[in-house]
Amino acid sequence: MRSESSFPLDKALLGFLMQGPAHGYALHQRADQELGRIWYMGMSNVYGTLKDLEASGHVGSSLDQDSYPPRKVHAITPPGRESFLAWVREPVSAIRDMRVEFLAKLYFFNTLNLEGRERLLEAQRAICRRRLRKLERRAAEGTEDAFERLVSDFRRRRIEASIDWLWACEEVWT
Repeated sequence: MRSESSFPLDKALLGFLMQGPAHGYALHQRADQELGRIWYMGMSNVYGTLKDLEASGHVGSSLDQDSYPPRKVHAITPPGRESFLAWVREPVSAIRDMRVEFLAKLYFFNTLNLEGRERLLEAQRAICRRRLRKLERRAAEGTEDAFERLVSDFRRRRIEASIDWLWACEEVWT
């Protein structure tokens, strides 16, 4: 269920449904307004993902006969809630996923007023520090050519910037 941008649409939809039942179009509108700065999801992707979530038991639905035309209203189930909470509390493993997926996690922590944001930030810093140590070990081996050193330097600087940014996130919310 991951798109090219490595964004788990299923988890985002579950996050929106944590705030109450909604129909597909409303979920798409909300995602566009609230997460559109970091990621775009197509309307057909939303409906396809909702169908998959319902098949997996993470979402239930009912038909709203009061609207015209009648709309299918989706609600999160207990397994869907468990799945969402497990996802939102886990750091991302790849540094490139911080730009989209990690920002979405912070969005949901803030919007849903969830506990554990500081643990998530620390866990993400720990992953960054491990990646940094791995790069440093490789550089210490001295086997990289000039281009490989440039690539490693780029990655190292990006990871260091990510760590700094994670500290800034914590300062914003304390």
